[in-house]
Amino acid sequence: MPETGPWNVNIDEGRKEVCYFLTCLQALKEEVIVWPEDWGDDIWIITVDGTHCWINEPTHPDWSQDKSFFSHKYNKAGVNYELGIAIACSRLVWMNGPFKAGKSDNKIFRDCGLKGLLASIQKKAIGDQGYNGHRGECSTYNAHDCRGVRKFKSRALKRHENFNGMTKEYDCLSGRFRHGVESFARMFEAICVICQYKIEDDRPLYDVLIEDIMEED
Repeated sequence: MPETGPWNVNIDEGRKEVCYFLTCLQALKEEVIVWPEDWGDDIWIITVDGTHCWINEPTHPDWSQDKSFFSHKYNKAGVNYELGIAIACSRLVWMNGPFKAGKSDNKIFRDCGLKGLLASIQKKAIGDQGYNGHRGECSTYNAHDCRGVRKFKSRALKRHENFNGMTKEYDCLSGRFRHGVESFARMFEAICVICQYKIEDDRPLYDVLIEDIMEED
């Protein structure tokens, strides 16, 4: 007979309940994580970053390891999600994945939808230097930026890291996930929905634009 654990719940039955509620939360992404129709006059509208998570080594037909899943951040097998956070408000507005961790953030941005979407509305993202090479759609570090612009970009990217850190507060993302990529996608997307609700309720992301930030020395 399966153990019941500290909550006196049969583990097999409890697993089914957890999967059911994760699926329900995941389904809310269509309502919660929404790309706005109108961005106003702003040019830089989102920050973009990939977040890696550690998973069990997937099986490979010929080799003991599948190099396409290799994560340089963990030095182990992993998957990657591309996230976009609105700069003008506390909202996750773009979530794309999961991708094998061996596929770079730059390639995901270029080939998997976000670059084309930004180009179609003539807007830009702000990204780290891993996104170099897309001047029309993504701004990265530029030594010629004035002090205010450098500070603005830095605050925007650190704010994005804060959101990534919020997702990693959950043990299933901070450690190794053992139940396959499909189950990982359901769990990760459910957590992003929860984090967005937390932002709206009591943990808003800080404002990127602060008084005098665009003033030069």
